[in-house]
Amino acid sequence: MLEIDEKATIKNTRKFFEKDLERYQTMCAGRYDIHSLNFDNIKVNSSANPSAVTNRYNLIIAYNDRLACLKPAIDNCTNEPTKPYKRVLELKYLKHLLAWQVAENIGYSHTQYNVIYKQALLQFADIYLMEQLKQGVKDILDLHAYKGV
Repeated sequence: MLEIDEKATIKNTRKFFEKDLERYQTMCAGRYDIHSLNFDNIKVNSSANPSAVTNRYNLIIAYNDRLACLKPAIDNCTNEPTKPYKRVLELKYLKHLLAWQVAENIGYSHTQYNVIYKQALLQFADIYLMEQLKQGVKDILDLHAYKGV
């Protein structure tokens, strides 16, 4: 059984929220379900490489599928007074509050917040993976890092 590298998983999950998520939202225009679109007969005359266009569309579909799993994964994170992981993720990444604002909002010191924040990222990585599996995402993004791999 593979052992999870928690430090690297936290780093991967933070990168996902702080860098990748914005790219996903930009590529997918953030709020559209693109599965109803038909890409079969689309022609792009300015492209020297038609397969690159197809690859781009496939990438957009993968990003859209991953975005669809984001909110359900956050919603399934623990939200108890001693483990307010859902609340931390919502405030930090959906409402874009700063760390000190999140800490103040949940009633913890900055040091305690850092511990909770890291645990929230680890739990999100687990739940996000399961949500992608549950929704049948074809190009799954595993935020975990594994020791010895």
